[in-house]
Amino acid sequence: MSFGEWIDRVEHCMVEGFCAPYFSYLNTIMKQLGKCLVVFVHLITIFIAITGFCVILPYEQRYQPLWLLAIYSVLGVYFLINIMYHYTKARLLPPLPGFGKSGDRWCVACQNWKCDRTHHCSVCRTCVLGMDHHCIWINQCVGNHNHRHFFLFISHLTLTGLMIVAAGGHSFYDHIFMFDHNYCNVQLDYAPLQGHICEFGELARNSIIFCYMLSFLLFLLVGGLALWNVYLISKGFTYVDYLKGWDGRPTGYRNPYHHGFVENWRNFLGLRRNRTFLRHVLLPSAHPPIILDQNGELEIGFQPLNTHASRSESDEMLV
Repeated sequence: MSFGEWIDRVEHCMVEGFCAPYFSYLNTIMKQLGKCLVVFVHLITIFIAITGFCVILPYEQRYQPLWLLAIYSVLGVYFLINIMYHYTKARLLPPLPGFGKSGDRWCVACQNWKCDRTHHCSVCRTCVLGMDHHCIWINQCVGNHNHRHFFLFISHLTLTGLMIVAAGGHSFYDHIFMFDHNYCNVQLDYAPLQGHICEFGELARNSIIFCYMLSFLLFLLVGGLALWNVYLISKGFTYVDYLKGWDGRPTGYRNPYHHGFVENWRNFLGLRRNRTFLRHVLLPSAHPPIILDQNGELEIGFQPLNTHASRSESDEMLV
């Protein structure tokens, strides 16, 4: 039995089998927990931003030149804007449902046909085209339509963690080992909130230590997730595709959606129709990575290799 058939059997058990009530209860818990985690992500983001801009960077003027701190500040604002923008998009932009035509695989949960590369999510209770996974941190599925925003969110979050670790090393060391040198007992020229923050006792010290350790943890864990996504995208996989063995190891079946490294990334980032990397990737952009033609079919870059036209013909069709 192939992995795809095994997934279909699991879906049937979750929807109509003896385990359906238990999975329904578990999915309801996950949905409600996801709402709490969305609030948690916003609170953590606000905490890191306030601690970084108001405590760590002002303290680092004792060790680093102002021009470097200014660069860190500009990068921090840039990362913060992209993190909040792409997180909001990944959370609110629903992935495409992926309903198919008569003769495709049948979804017992949706009672509808589902096209190739579509998987049913029992938490979201819908079929998702190009489903990668259900992410409890955004409280919905990561699929073709919002996968780009999810990837850019975790990428900017990783770079933010790296920047705080690199920029705040002196602050972390002083507030761990140097009790006579800390944010509240030194005179800082560019720290307008120093007096107000120091009214709360050990708040500054605890915030620096927690923010630094959290940033280091985010850099490792979220960075690992980002690198895993880089590998999958480069090979033309989603995580579900990888589990199904589209890399050829378990079943010998090769991924029909692998168009090559460059084309895979162009398709994933939506860099078609004269879109540029600077305007549509480095800067926040709401362009959809997938465009449907007048017949409701996916554009060429998202069709299997054995069904689409040559590259020259594809470029003509995308104009």
